[in-house]
Amino acid sequence: MNLNTIYVDQNSAIPLYGVDFIGIIDRGTNIIELKPLNLCNLKCKYCFVSAGDYDTNFIVNSDYLVEKVNEIVTFKGNHGIEIHIAPYGEILLYPELDNLLKKLWSIKGVEVISMQSNGLLLSEQIIKKLEEDRLSRINISLNTLNQEKAEYLCDCKYYNLKNLIKNIYDLLNSKIDVLLAPVWFPGENDTDIEDIIKFVINLRKQDFSEKKIQLGIQKYLIYKTGRKLKKIRPKSWDYFYKQLSNLEKKHDIKLKLGPKDFGIQKRKIGIPLNYRKGDIITVEIASIGRWSNECIGKITKDIGIKIILKKPFQNSKNLIGKEIRVKVIKANFKDNIITAIFP
Repeated sequence: MNLNTIYVDQNSAIPLYGVDFIGIIDRGTNIIELKPLNLCNLKCKYCFVSAGDYDTNFIVNSDYLVEKVNEIVTFKGNHGIEIHIAPYGEILLYPELDNLLKKLWSIKGVEVISMQSNGLLLSEQIIKKLEEDRLSRINISLNTLNQEKAEYLCDCKYYNLKNLIKNIYDLLNSKIDVLLAPVWFPGENDTDIEDIIKFVINLRKQDFSEKKIQLGIQKYLIYKTGRKLKKIRPKSWDYFYKQLSNLEKKHDIKLKLGPKDFGIQKRKIGIPLNYRKGDIITVEIASIGRWSNECIGKITKDIGIKIILKKPFQNSKNLIGKEIRVKVIKANFKDNIITAIFP
């Protein structure tokens, strides 16, 4: 794990909107996604964001996050809000998680707080603390019930599957709901996916409700900047949903989850990013980025932009505070994030 870490707070001049790997993601729904850090305890072979490998890591001040979340919730409407904590890394490494959870609950309209985790850092004490902090649901990325395969997929010879299963049971016996979120790697963990389905069915037979233990199978996706499993190629969405349909019939279980299953509603976007691909805009460099060819630009005090530096340029503290002209190469209105290149 790289120890070069930047702390993002109100005095850092780093905005919390517009950048994919830190801050706040607003997809125009009642769910607000938070990315408080990008430290990770694993370097999974399939990680689409290459977590655990960054040149520079970021930790966001919890009060700074809550301040901005409160602004967005007020704009969207103080009712039916879910806060989903989903970092490019492992949330249980976040030193301010306790404070973040407590203060998020103080925001009028927040009704659900969920988070993603690989689960390996869970313990009886941590689960008790999360329960005290009223965490609603934890999504655990469990891809197999086979010890050797778990070690292979996560590139971790210390992967303690037995302890993870124990902690899943402890969660189920707490007030925290659980969603198992395996990634389906076609040709690699086909039987493992069925094992997890059977595991969930067995848990429900033990009187754990469908709300208490959910299953959300994820499609394997690859990105240019992510790590990829050798010889495994993603299938089409049509193929993926067809296979889920087949498994639904075979095991008599619902596997195709949609917005209604998570209470997702359309809402106004708090801070819309009104830019288009190809736009040339002036930004101030606020920080170096995760990689040597990446930095964070500031469009306004609230809106940031990820900037990819083309060779021979590399990020440098000498760039911070300077204004440069960049070209927008990605304006993702669904995720409300924006990316540019320089020069």
